[in-house]
Amino acid sequence: MRLAAEAAILGLALAAVPASAATVQASSTAPPDEGVRFDAELAYDGLLATSWAEGEMGDGAGSTLTLRFDRAIDVESVTIWPGLLSEGQRSAREQARPHTVTLTLTLGDKSKVTQEVRLPDPGEIGPLRQDVAVAAKGAVSLEVRIDQAYRGAIRSDCAIAEVAINHAGGATPAVLDRLAAWQQSDAGKKADEKDVADVAALVALIQAAQFGDRDSLRALMDRAGDGAPYLRSQVRSLVPAGFRLAALPPDPHAIQALLGLADSNAIPAIERAALRVRGREQARLEDVVERFEAYQELIGGRNRNMPAFGASGISPGGLRGLGEPLGLAIDPFGSLWVADTGNHRVQRFGDDGALEKAWGSAEADITNVWFPKTRNWYAAGAKPGTDKGQFTAPVAVRVLPSKTGATAVVLDAAGRVTVIGEDDVVRAVWDIEETAPISAGVGGEGHLVLMGKRIVVIWGNEGYLFSMDGEAMGQFAIEDGSPVGAVALPGGKLGLMFDKQLVQYSLDGFRHGELLGDSMGRGFESWDLTYDEKGKLWAVTDQGVVVKFKKLGVPEFRVQVSETSFEVPRVAVWDGHVFVTSRDKILHFDALEARRLAELADEEAKTDDSE
Repeated sequence: MRLAAEAAILGLALAAVPASAATVQASSTAPPDEGVRFDAELAYDGLLATSWAEGEMGDGAGSTLTLRFDRAIDVESVTIWPGLLSEGQRSAREQARPHTVTLTLTLGDKSKVTQEVRLPDPGEIGPLRQDVAVAAKGAVSLEVRIDQAYRGAIRSDCAIAEVAINHAGGATPAVLDRLAAWQQSDAGKKADEKDVADVAALVALIQAAQFGDRDSLRALMDRAGDGAPYLRSQVRSLVPAGFRLAALPPDPHAIQALLGLADSNAIPAIERAALRVRGREQARLEDVVERFEAYQELIGGRNRNMPAFGASGISPGGLRGLGEPLGLAIDPFGSLWVADTGNHRVQRFGDDGALEKAWGSAEADITNVWFPKTRNWYAAGAKPGTDKGQFTAPVAVRVLPSKTGATAVVLDAAGRVTVIGEDDVVRAVWDIEETAPISAGVGGEGHLVLMGKRIVVIWGNEGYLFSMDGEAMGQFAIEDGSPVGAVALPGGKLGLMFDKQLVQYSLDGFRHGELLGDSMGRGFESWDLTYDEKGKLWAVTDQGVVVKFKKLGVPEFRVQVSETSFEVPRVAVWDGHVFVTSRDKILHFDALEARRLAELADEEAKTDDSE
């Protein structure tokens, strides 16, 4: 039957449920607050939006909540939902919540079984459910004693949303069979049909109102988080206190309606619904919460006014790498091109830091697409896609300059190459025939090198050659494995970066040898190489050091441009100005001025020593 299946989802164990209602007592109760009550019975009513809160002085240490059964029962476990959960993490943080509790099961012979439990903080990590293995045969009462509490930001009364008995494993009890039989009856079916109609009416009211109907939304949230009203009344009449939450599943009609409305205000209700169930249904509802949170971030991001350089997020000019380095290139006009990986777009900034143009899906959206896998839902500046002009996690961008403009080439994590012409129009798109996907979080396994009219794609430990219109021109294996960067070298050779060394390769895969010797110094872990507009080679390390080379292996100067380390840097250089993407920001340094100041400091130090 339907309810038996729902009980299995809930992980129910209600063997030996007493036939009549149990009684609940508390050592104290907090007074009502703006009409909200905190009676002891509310910790056993099956609803997560209601709570018991103690009313003693201090943080509630020593307060007790006692449930007495009408006859002895066998207890397998106890579950606690700590805190005030009516508004999710916000209300949990505002009200004190238990840090440590002691559970005491009193048996018929007056002996006791106790278990001390330390609870995570729902004010920090969000609403939670704590299952406690505390078995006892022939128990006649359960006492929950608060030993220590997390301090509330506004109220000091310590709250517990719900306590349930026998909530893990076991057979479906007869009381649920009676409840399921009612649901299958004509009266039960009519009640469910009315619930569907009531939910539809609430949705219509919300959609008809200019700014939504708050009362109707709250009614939907109440159903989603704590079950359909018609089922609550049946649970109250058939199921004793302490066992009701397991018998009361979330209202699936209300959850579906909230998902369609995409209103992030519903997050607390969906969180409560997820705390009621287990297994696949719990995972599904937690996924819904992630989607709502991402949508909330998306709406907030659209309304934020962020500067172009140095900003992270989804608004124009914001960058998001989600741990991946952001590819960087510079064109003949000094404009910066950025592979905005996590936002699934490519952006171009002027030399004043203003956003000039972006390529990708036209609209921001929420997504969980990430390299060959999925991640938690998040808000992205563009929806990932495979259509012309769309990207899925772009990992590299390079610019081929000309006298009239620049052609940009982009590589994304889907193995797609996109060519953007001098008129800013996408001219060609094609897929490389890779054998395995590149992975995220390793400092980049996909790279681009432009060599005249040829495009070299580095994909893991393979190299692919293409013409500018996508014609395949060759493929080769990379002996040293997957490089962390790549540059073009004189004579049509390829420079691949490994660890702290640059290795020269031919385009047929022949390895010539290492080029930099000890010129890069020591102590760094991540680095990047690039050429400036005059064909001079520059390097930047994660220690904030910039190196300009006279020729390969021979530095012209080395200068510290930042006391703050860079995290997996990507670099572009124009007229001595060094641009670095690190931690989702574009950092700008005048390397020549930094060199001049360093030389002045050295001269002053020498003068002081001579005196």
